[in-house]
Amino acid sequence: MARAAENPFDDVEIPTLRAGLGYGLRAFGLVWKHDRWLTLAIGLLTVVLALLPAAAAWLAKLVIDSVLAAIESGAVTDRDTALIWVAAEAGVLASMLAVKRTLTFLKSMLQARLGYAVSHLIYDKTLRMDLSQLENATVQQQILLAKQYASARPYGLVNRIFETAQNAITLISFAIVLWTFSPLAVLVVIAGGLPLFISEVNFSGHMFRFHTGRTPEMRERSYLETLMTTETAAPERIHADSSPQILSRYESLFGWLFGHDRSLQARRAAWAVALGILSSAIFLGGKVWIVWVTIAGAITLGQMTMLVTVLRQGQNTLSTLLTAIGGGYEDLLYISNLYDLLAIDEAERTGSKTLGVTPGTGFQLSEVSFSYPGSTRPAIQGLTMDIPPGTQLGLVGANGSGKTTLVRLLMGLYTPTSGRITLDGTPLADWDWPTLAARTATLFQPFQRYKMTAGENISMGEGLRVQDPGLLQAAAEKGLAGPLIAELPEGLNTRLTKRFLDGRELSGGQWQRLALARAMLRSHADILILDEPTAALDPEAEGEFLELARREHRTLILISHRLSNLQHCDRIVMLDKGRIVETGTHDELFAAEGRYRKLFDQQGEFYREGGAS
Repeated sequence: MARAAENPFDDVEIPTLRAGLGYGLRAFGLVWKHDRWLTLAIGLLTVVLALLPAAAAWLAKLVIDSVLAAIESGAVTDRDTALIWVAAEAGVLASMLAVKRTLTFLKSMLQARLGYAVSHLIYDKTLRMDLSQLENATVQQQILLAKQYASARPYGLVNRIFETAQNAITLISFAIVLWTFSPLAVLVVIAGGLPLFISEVNFSGHMFRFHTGRTPEMRERSYLETLMTTETAAPERIHADSSPQILSRYESLFGWLFGHDRSLQARRAAWAVALGILSSAIFLGGKVWIVWVTIAGAITLGQMTMLVTVLRQGQNTLSTLLTAIGGGYEDLLYISNLYDLLAIDEAERTGSKTLGVTPGTGFQLSEVSFSYPGSTRPAIQGLTMDIPPGTQLGLVGANGSGKTTLVRLLMGLYTPTSGRITLDGTPLADWDWPTLAARTATLFQPFQRYKMTAGENISMGEGLRVQDPGLLQAAAEKGLAGPLIAELPEGLNTRLTKRFLDGRELSGGQWQRLALARAMLRSHADILILDEPTAALDPEAEGEFLELARREHRTLILISHRLSNLQHCDRIVMLDKGRIVETGTHDELFAAEGRYRKLFDQQGEFYREGGAS
């Protein structure tokens, strides 16, 4: 799989620092909102832990000085004083261990709570998006990135805020200790910690560009993994012996991603090593200085031990502090994607009409056109037609002719790019959405195969709100799924997936019957839309269901490639490239000897020659 050799990630936009800080405050506000007591507890323990290292260093100095005093004097009081300082130091070290363990526990709770909160935000957003937004490739990329880092990045940022506060307090306490020796010692700490920080901030932007820019490849890799592992892809893969080719593509994709990752990580490591050596050299120089001063008799051995310890820990603390800031910057970059997703304007459904201005007039379309984002040709072009209540309308046309798009426009799932659609005289946009949705019962193509129970598969037709076994069984009978339910070991309660030990898998025709039952559950809907409803059914079941659907006494919109299914429709509309090319009854279109007649004759010849079984 050939890919460009140059870096494809340089055009990924980096948010401004001001915007990033705003995202950080929002992330911290999210933590505060969901668990204030947990946040306060972590904050309090963070402050305690920040002060303990300086206290431990000071006590170590007192221990050494008191031991030296006891050796020189031999006095019992000096010995007892030394033991007291040892006990105090042990207490501080034990407290540090206890506080660290407690913080680890509390932060694990925080990560779980925050991960759920962020995931809830993402799913709440996507569930409020309309179909055209969810089908947008850019939006899908944002969703993937937000989901991938939903738990790690927001928690990482909040955790770094706590760590930054802890290290800043510790650093201040170290600086006070060092200042008593010499202000220059504070400068040594700063000079030793800056190099790695500069490197980390520089590479944070590069890493963000890399991980963001490679999202399409990550989606492709995930898809290839699905082809290699799922049961639905296995039959064709095994039969066609495509496994080696799929694995080869997967390996090629991994190699491409790994090559860029390796190059970036190698440069990051090289800079880290070089700047780490520089930092160590600065510390060594500071240590030599302190030892020299001690030899000259300016400070005691205990002071020397304390200052060397504080100097090393001060550099480490500053380095950790600055690294946390740099890592927090990288977290901010990823969180910016989350908040960009949450900031997407939703197509608000502001309609409130529950009744049309002219009830009983049905659908009316006037010069309706619709284009998918990025498409060079409209999917629907200038459609004008009426669908009065009770009409049985057949839609026919080649794949890509606009049949399914038209149905989704009629349901209000898409908004026309231009033109107007009304139902009972009221534009679809003016209808109250639950009321409009309740008026249609739909079999989608392709339909979903829910990895749930048989009853829940049917209940999905009403958003899982129907739990009455009687109603579910009645819908199953209308959808020709009654015998199927009776054969399942636990009836409506049978799980329909092999992912569970007690689950069952169904054939394509059986899944289609459940999908039909799902549509028939909406018995109150006055419009029935069936998109290829019988593609997986045998001819006998096909005829039985269509006859039952025609007796429903409601508007029926039927999409089918099998023209024999449309013969009894009141009107048939033939689409081509989004336009109506023929319309009329079956007899009228047959007599016109146009495209419909030609296609009908071809299908009839196919069946007469035994081309279908």
